[in-house]
Amino acid sequence: YSAATRLSHNKDGGILKYSVLMVCTGNICRSPMAEGLLAHMLPDSLKPLVSVRSAGTQGLHGNMAEPHAIEAASAYGADISEHRARILDTAMVKSANLVLAMERYHLDQINRLRLFFKCKHASLLGLFDPERQTPEIEDPYGDPLGAYQACASEIAACMPGLIDHIQAQMASKSS
Repeated sequence: YSAATRLSHNKDGGILKYSVLMVCTGNICRSPMAEGLLAHMLPDSLKPLVSVRSAGTQGLHGNMAEPHAIEAASAYGADISEHRARILDTAMVKSANLVLAMERYHLDQINRLRLFFKCKHASLLGLFDPERQTPEIEDPYGDPLGAYQACASEIAACMPGLIDHIQAQMASKSS
């Protein structure tokens, strides 16, 4: 099944939400920045229709976002200071219309959760920036602020293409 067929509908047939799940390793750097940047950069008309969450493949459950990640995201107007890390699980993957990983390793982990079925609505976030040389977004964890700023810049560059994709998916389902 495709992301376009996974939109939630209410009993009258109207679209309720399009759900995006950002995935990285610890859910304290890249995926919270991606979650915050997308939620902030969505056009106002889409904000009530699109839910954005994030999770990590490894266990840092409950941790705050890294201070450098909070600072780097805030430069784009996104406030991730209240973020708390979550561990990726099957229910999160199943409930999302689109799952975006930072690295191929994360895609492997997502597909392991699906057991016998490859997750057809999972992709690498970096693919939404046509200027990128590689679709993977490197982990800035433990690096100085400049690495987080560079990472946030890479994530921000993916947002226009991602927002266009979400709009196209929503339009194709509603027509």
